Amino acid sequence: MRMVRTFTPNWFTAGMGTGIVAVDAYLLPHGPGWLSEVGTGLWIFNLILVSVLIVLMIGRSVVDPHGVKEIFHDPLQSMFFGAIPMAMTTVVNGFFDMGPRFLGSAAYHVGAILWVVNAAIALASVFVIPFLMFISHDHRLSHMTAAWLMPIVPAEVVAASSGILVPHLTALALRQDLFIGTVVLWALSVPMAFLLLGTLFLRLALHNLPPQEMAISTWITLGTLGTGIMGLMMMAKDSSLVFPGLASAIAGAATLAAIILWGLGLWWFVHSMLISAYYLWRRSLPFNLGWWGLTFPLGVFGAGTDLLYHALGTAIFSWAAATFFLMLALFWILVATFTVRHLMHAQRAKHGVMNDAIGADWAENAI
Repeated sequence: MRMVRTFTPNWFTAGMGTGIVAVDAYLLPHGPGWLSEVGTGLWIFNLILVSVLIVLMIGRSVVDPHGVKEIFHDPLQSMFFGAIPMAMTTVVNGFFDMGPRFLGSAAYHVGAILWVVNAAIALASVFVIPFLMFISHDHRLSHMTAAWLMPIVPAEVVAASSGILVPHLTALALRQDLFIGTVVLWALSVPMAFLLLGTLFLRLALHNLPPQEMAISTWITLGTLGTGIMGLMMMAKDSSLVFPGLASAIAGAATLAAIILWGLGLWWFVHSMLISAYYLWRRSLPFNLGWWGLTFPLGVFGAGTDLLYHALGTAIFSWAAATFFLMLALFWILVATFTVRHLMHAQRAKHGVMNDAIGADWAENAI
């Protein structure tokens, strides 16, 4: 009960990170067969993990509705409601990629239902949390971090996910509706994310680096660019199934835009590395749940690189995809190990799993 009452949505970042490792391992270009098996196993584990997290979130909503209301009005924790649909997206994609092996064609039906539910949660995040930022949060430019992207990005994450759903629809009209909906979801997120990226650059230039507890947050910038790339490449792939007469134009424009986003992503990737290295050099990078920000953003950027390679077949994207996946695997092992170690320490502590010392620290410094 203590765990339920202190549960916060930042825990879904663990589901995001584990899920993207599973998907990337399964889809890595030229990856060995055993890696696909590892990805399948991780997807099953993540399915259980995200299900448990959802139960805990629902449980807190039932036993402590006032506490959940306070999370909505917290300027940091409220950002992580966006983590819920992003964690669910990795589960949804798995039903289409890995699920048929276990459930047959029923996996597609389960995935489609979950996608609709997930899209509704993502839309709630995109509209509700920013509005709360306007009317009840106390935000300042000097305190801004890339965590502001968290409630915005889910729309483009769901948009990228819809690309695997389109080929399984038989009615052309339904395909067209979903395709247009995908473009709208993408547009609800990516242009807004660009505004925030520009503002974040200004904040870093005027007020220097974020505090050490928030140092990893800069990696989130890769997430919005990575899922933006994925959404564009899925549009390019599905265009021939939806609007055959425009397929060539759509595919060309989407691919070119994706390459531009990939180049911008490299800028943020290098600076995220530099910022993390700076704090490591100063030995001032304390562990908290925010370290999961090393996984999902890099994972979706790597997945976008995978799609660019499949579309263009150039060696640079093949090597880049392999490099990003290797980094992702190492980051996931590191962060998962620290997380388990802290949970075991908390379990042995006097106040239980979510004791005051660790639970409060992680809740306040989630990213």
